[in-house]
Amino acid sequence: MVKLVLGDSSEAKMQRISLSNNTIQRITDMSEDVKEQILNEIKASPLFSFQVDESTDISSCAQLLVFVKYIHSDDIKEEFLFCSGLESTTKSEDIMEKINAFFETGGLKWENVCGVCTDGAPSMLGSKSGFQKKVKELAPQAKGIHCMIHRYARASKTLPIPLQAVLDSVIKIVNYIKSGAFNTRLFKELCKDMDSNHEVLFFYTAVRWLSKGNVVNRFFELKDEIKLFLDVQEKHDLLVYFNDKAWLERVAYLADILEQQNKLNLKLQGKETNIIVFHENLCAFLSKLQNWRRKVNIGNIAMFEKLCSVVDESGGEINKKLKEEIVGHLESLEKELERYFPKLKEEETTFTRNPFSASLDITNIPNELQDEFIDLRNDSSARNLFNEKLLTQFWCSMYHSYPNVTMLAFRILIPFVSTYLCESGFSTLLWLKTKERNQLNVENDMRLALTNTQPRISRLVDKLQFQPSH
Repeated sequence: MVKLVLGDSSEAKMQRISLSNNTIQRITDMSEDVKEQILNEIKASPLFSFQVDESTDISSCAQLLVFVKYIHSDDIKEEFLFCSGLESTTKSEDIMEKINAFFETGGLKWENVCGVCTDGAPSMLGSKSGFQKKVKELAPQAKGIHCMIHRYARASKTLPIPLQAVLDSVIKIVNYIKSGAFNTRLFKELCKDMDSNHEVLFFYTAVRWLSKGNVVNRFFELKDEIKLFLDVQEKHDLLVYFNDKAWLERVAYLADILEQQNKLNLKLQGKETNIIVFHENLCAFLSKLQNWRRKVNIGNIAMFEKLCSVVDESGGEINKKLKEEIVGHLESLEKELERYFPKLKEEETTFTRNPFSASLDITNIPNELQDEFIDLRNDSSARNLFNEKLLTQFWCSMYHSYPNVTMLAFRILIPFVSTYLCESGFSTLLWLKTKERNQLNVENDMRLALTNTQPRISRLVDKLQFQPSH
């Protein structure tokens, strides 16, 4: 094939490539090379943080995933550090033992750790023997952070009893249609016949952050099809809900508010985020809640499109009782978010966000750094760089000129604020370690699948003996 497509010279080159399985698939060698590069980069960084989480794979083995964040090439870099199985228990001692052993063999220093992010499990956050407490014993200046996406998911669970009852009834109807293969097929055919935009409903799963909003939204979009299906099936105990105008209005409101919550949740996910970006999104959402509550109080529900459409169809105004429920829900949601996310001190982030801000009070800067900070504020070239570069790139470029002030900014920018990378890493783990490969040691495969660093192929090839195919 190569000869026909590319010619004789390419054929000759291809013939010199060894077809030996252990020559081509040198996963271990490439993984070790990537690991060596990452460790050298971390050692060269003044500070680094890491996120850690554990989950069970297909063979019921607990797998520990660790990602790291550090300074490299004038920017902040996020990388996969290692994956390791927990042979017996998953206590904080076991996790600490694995990470400490890796740090010792890799030559990483605990005093350079500026943050550790975990989920809310007792083994991680326990005040007496939790993993974060053990980290702070070795790195006293490290910030212990409870994953902010997990915190947001918990804060968002608050629903008044009437709205919770409506949500339960929606899930009950969805489960009736989705629980049996026959009903699922019939409903799909019905949607096809009605030229619906969708053909299937979603299941609700408590552990999936976005599923509640997706279920209610899809349910509302297919409410006419669902009503017809239940009528054909003569499920009068479920059909009775659709004849209740107040129930439909509450379903519409749930679809609207859960959609808004899902939008915020998606903004919090992803790579290369920090506490400044997170709090900006959260503060914006809190302001929206306050504004929505004010509007609902005066009878304005235009921001809730689905609820507005249901109310308009009935030709009336929003029910007084429903208005009180919405106002109460928005207020309780706001309080829960404020309870889970104490207000970040403005002076902690203003300096990092914009060191040239006129509103920044120099007394908020530590005494020993004030002279250096004044030099930075009056550096015109630094001001130009601030306007031209991303925030992380700007601070990384300032490290050699203003190291002490920059370290203060790094302690805000480098710590992880969520375990998003670990959560997405577990998806890769499920893809690699399947039922057919349940005995696979996945560390090297995981590193090559998740790393941003390329193995140095030329260097690896130079270490091998060339053996052309026969």
